[in-house]
Amino acid sequence: MPEKLKKLIKPLAAAAAAVIVLVIAYFSGSDVSKNDKPEIKASDTAAVTSVTEQTLPVTETASVTTAVTAGKTSSVSTTATSAQTSVSRSKRTTATETKTETVTTPETTMLTTTATGTTTVTEPITTPAVSEKQHSQCRFSISCATVFDNRDKIDAAILAEQPSDGFILAPTNIEVNDGDSVFDILKRVCDGQGIPIEYTKIAATNNYYIEGINNLYEFDAGNLSGWMYSVNGKFPQLSSSQYAVSDGDVIEFVYSCNIGVDVGDDYYTKAG
Repeated sequence: MPEKLKKLIKPLAAAAAAVIVLVIAYFSGSDVSKNDKPEIKASDTAAVTSVTEQTLPVTETASVTTAVTAGKTSSVSTTATSAQTSVSRSKRTTATETKTETVTTPETTMLTTTATGTTTVTEPITTPAVSEKQHSQCRFSISCATVFDNRDKIDAAILAEQPSDGFILAPTNIEVNDGDSVFDILKRVCDGQGIPIEYTKIAATNNYYIEGINNLYEFDAGNLSGWMYSVNGKFPQLSSSQYAVSDGDVIEFVYSCNIGVDVGDDYYTKAG
């Protein structure tokens, strides 16, 4: 072979060899070691998963626990774990995020709610209702109806001051305090309603005698007329200041024109 041809073939062979090396390197590629991958940091509970180049679905789970007591502020802790897809060539990062908020609610039930929409009520907490003290009451009335049956015995001016239906006070529920007597109820009602009342304290006692109510006095309708009272349909032989009132008593002050006979009391007629 001529010397000139040898000199020409030698550089061409070297160039061809270089091209072959490049082609082999290109098709074989170079592996990227795990140490070359960028470090991915999340929270303490982060999980790193290698995936292929595809879009991964996003999943979420959440749990909410609410602990509430009546009329007080409670903390509501919400923990949400979100598997969020972040694809960078071949990597995804899963992180946990915690949020806390404070709410005030009068409800008294502990609830556990899941993201699926199912609500479970566990051990409901109830606050017992505060019951108000039940006050004692009596049914109280003042009647002068008998005077209209004895017009001939009473002055027309006095009769004109009395209500035509005979009730100076229609039956009314009156609150009873501990230790109240019938006299205490009568005086409190008359003072509160603006009904004139006149009474006398009996000497050397704590007893009171009722002389007049609503300007209608004893003896205004004859010598046997005057004020009397009954409790639950019976006429006690006690001063009104001596009779203790009980819850539910029905008390009626009535004006009698015939020593009680015309209002249902025959005590004096029986006594002779």
